[in-house]
Amino acid sequence: MRRRPRWFLGCALLLSAFCPTGCAPDHESAPGRGASAPAAHRSADAQAEKTLTAQVQAALDAVATADAPMVESGTERVSDGVHTRPGVAEGTAYELTVVCAGKGDAEIEFTPAGAGSKRPVPCDGSVVFDRFTARGSLRLDVRGKPGSTGMIAWRIDKL
Repeated sequence: MRRRPRWFLGCALLLSAFCPTGCAPDHESAPGRGASAPAAHRSADAQAEKTLTAQVQAALDAVATADAPMVESGTERVSDGVHTRPGVAEGTAYELTVVCAGKGDAEIEFTPAGAGSKRPVPCDGSVVFDRFTARGSLRLDVRGKPGSTGMIAWRIDKL
């Protein structure tokens, strides 16, 4: 039985590190073909999401009141929506601020229904305010309407 030199094994390991797919030709990135469509699409979507996130955050920050203690905030995709059970005190007044940028509309909904109003949020970058009083086990949902896309930034402040 003939033994291969150790350097052969080292070269094979080194090649596998640089060529994990077996160095098969990538027809999508061959010269003259450009980047693959799915990768380019994901990159454009990520850039658009980053831009819209900065836009909704800037709008939310512009209307934030320095003396109002923040309870909770976040930024979500419209397709994911906002779904939270904020830590609020029963009978205490709060203000919800929501900004949506993208396409379509979203809707604010409180559970129980009497805690706050059900109201639309256009995804045009405008700021929507809603005052509510905490009742029982409060749940807040901001859902995108079918076909809506973009980003939602939201904040709950104690009044």
